[in-house]
Parts: sequence; structure tokens; C-alpha cells
Amino acid sequence: MATEVVIPMLGVTIETGLIVEWLKKEGDPVQKGESLFVVEADKVVTEVESPAAGVLAKILLPVGQKVPVLTVVAVITEPGEAVPARYLAAAPAPAVAEPEPAVTVPMPAPAVTAAPGPLRAVPAARALAREKGLDLGAIRGSGPEGVILHRDVAAAAATPAPPASHLARRAAEKAGLPLGTITGTGVRGRIMQADVAAAAAEAAAPRLGKVIPMGRMRRIIARRMAESAFTAPHIYFFSDVGMDALLAFREQILPDFEVRLGLRPSVNDFLIKAAALTIRDYPMLNASVRGEEIHIQPDINVCLAVALPDGLITPAIAAADACGLADIVRQRADLVRRARSGGLTVAELERGTFTISSLAQYDVTHFTAILNPPQSAILSVGRTRDRLYLNNGQVASERITTLGLSVDHRIIDGTLAAEFLQALKARLEKPAFAFMHI
Repeated sequence: MATEVVIPMLGVTIETGLIVEWLKKEGDPVQKGESLFVVEADKVVTEVESPAAGVLAKILLPVGQKVPVLTVVAVITEPGEAVPARYLAAAPAPAVAEPEPAVTVPMPAPAVTAAPGPLRAVPAARALAREKGLDLGAIRGSGPEGVILHRDVAAAAATPAPPASHLARRAAEKAGLPLGTITGTGVRGRIMQADVAAAAAEAAAPRLGKVIPMGRMRRIIARRMAESAFTAPHIYFFSDVGMDALLAFREQILPDFEVRLGLRPSVNDFLIKAAALTIRDYPMLNASVRGEEIHIQPDINVCLAVALPDGLITPAIAAADACGLADIVRQRADLVRRARSGGLTVAELERGTFTISSLAQYDVTHFTAILNPPQSAILSVGRTRDRLYLNNGQVASERITTLGLSVDHRIIDGTLAAEFLQALKARLEKPAFAFMHI
């Protein structure tokens, strides 16, 4: 009996998928759970598994065509079974048009290169690279945003790698530059460390007058932020929070965390936990608008904005209010690592109900953040700084940070937002009590 293969549901806000690579050919035997193709949706590239064992009898959708989720893209049959006539006569599904940015001057199409930063590769590509003993850093990815696909590794296995010195390989790996994109100036074209430095300098900062095509992730971010800004009426609130007690509390528990658990909690981990506990008391901060209804989400999943070369990505820590601090540290470290290596799942990106965006590592005191749709609130965090104040007529100093709260005014009024921010401030300024049960 024939089994249909479809573009799966990839998240509540994702409506389309784009096949970027077929891992099997027509006529290949397949096992249930074996990867069939690679699909791209929003900021995620993932493999889709076979729903049944048999033969991949017919591929209905070619690579590079975007279609709605649940579109039938292939048919699996029993060995020896004929493909049903309705699939043989079926025309390819209509592609979903995607608006492209306007271009005022005709430009040649840019070559597909790996994005600077940690390597991003689909699991099938990583497995083949391990099998062939290949260095993924030397392979140019042809997938969306430079993701390394199975076919890229297969092609590299059949092509001798360019000769390079040990120092050049290390420098290229650190800079996130595939060796195949670098021209060697050494003897017989050998790639030297100076060649890597020159290539990195060329690809580094934008130059005046340079036209930079928007990558897919940047186009998605632009569209979603514009929709958020023009759909949800934003209102902003700011509060200075004393950080001395929290920083002292962190220093007090840090040695035990490192020795007993091998973990190092950051200030962001405390912010995540404090925000999640405060949302319990103010559940409207965990809501979203759907049509003419307000839906309060049952789980408190706090997103932490992670900077990538092409923009921000916001994986969510699941059930942050119910997690202990150690579990939050583990989740946060794992999500950040996989966000930078392209290993996140759609669920990890879609499950968020509240977002924290921190620029504390920069000399930024405070900023306004745009909501991460469909969420109703986002917390911005500025750098911790010293402030002088009078204490019983004596000049004293304290460390403070400014928290900013952006909310959807369709759901949250000023009084509610102010009360939430005040309650969060109280938790952070009295950490021993706030985190008594972590």
C-alpha cells in the first residue's frame, strides 16, 4: 500500500517549507525513520524521516520549490508495488511566492558561502564527514545560509582538499572560512596563514558603497520585526535595579556549583528564573493575541536572544518557572551552543512565551526591544554600572542595571506592566529569598 510523504508541520507559525536536498533517489529502498530529505523553514534547516519502510517510488517535488506544509512530496510503496496512477499524473504542487528585496542596480547572483562563525551542517552531512574522515571546516555549504548538506560532503570526498599549512587550517577554522574559498600563494598553491588572514580581512566589515544582498535569515527577521512593530502597539517601561545583592549571591554559590555540578551560572540564568517566577504571578505576560481572543500559554518558556552572524535567534528554555537553576544553566548553555552551530529544532524556536534580550556585555545602559511575535512581552537588559547615591547623608556607591519592558498594549496595560517590572525588581534585589527553592 502506497504511503504519502509530506512536508511536516514545523511549528505553529510556520506555513511553508522549502526542500533543499533529497537524501534518497527514486527507486532507493528506505527504512522507517531514515532521513529522506532536508527541508528549510524560517531559521531552521532539518531532516525529514521516512514514515514507512519500502521503496521511494516517486518524488513529486524537486529541490528548491517552496510549498505549504502537509503538501505531498513523495510516495513510498512496497517492493514490487506499482505507483498509483494519481501520483504519476500529479503535477508539482504550486510554489509559494516569497517577496524579494527590491534591487535598484542589477547585480550578479552572489556565490553561496558558509556564514562566518561556527559550522552549520545537517546530521547526515556530519555523519558522512565522520565516515570519510573529512574536516567540515574545509567544505563549502550550498544550503540556506551556508548550511553544509549531504551532497556537499559527498562532493568533497571525491575531490582532493587544497593543501594548507597547519597554522592556516587553524586560522581558517577560527575565522569560519572554508579552505576551498581561499587562494593559496605558497609553493604549488599551498594555503598559508597569511592567505587566511587576507581572506578574513576581505570578508570582514561592510564597505561604503558596497551592496549586500539580504540573506534568508535577515529577510525573515526584517519581515517579522516589521509585522510586530506595525501589528502590536508597543509601550515601554524602564526601571533601575540594584545588582549588589544578586552579584554577591552569585559569587557565594558559584564555587559549589562549579565543584559539585561542573556548571557556572551567569547573571542571565538568574534573570531567566526570576522572570519566569514573576510571570507566574502575572500570567498576562505569558499571553498572545489570536484573532479576537487572548490566549494565555500554559507553560512558561523563556527565550534568550542569541546573536548569530546573520541576526538574532531566540531558542526557549522549557518550563523555566519549574526548573532548578542548575537545569536552566544546562539548557541555556546547550541551546546557545546549538544555536551557533545550526543544530536547533523548530520546537525549541517556536515554544517561547517570553523573551529576554541582553546587551549587558556592551556599553549600552538601556534600549527598547521589539516584541518577538506572537509573544506579548520582551525584557531588555543593559550593562551593570556604578551609581553614586546618598545614604544617611553620606555618599555611597552601588551597582545597578536598567531593565526595559516592552509589551503589547492590546493585552497589557501600563499598570500591569509596571507591577510586573516592580515585582521582578524586588526578586532580583532580594535573591536569597527569591531563589530559596532553586
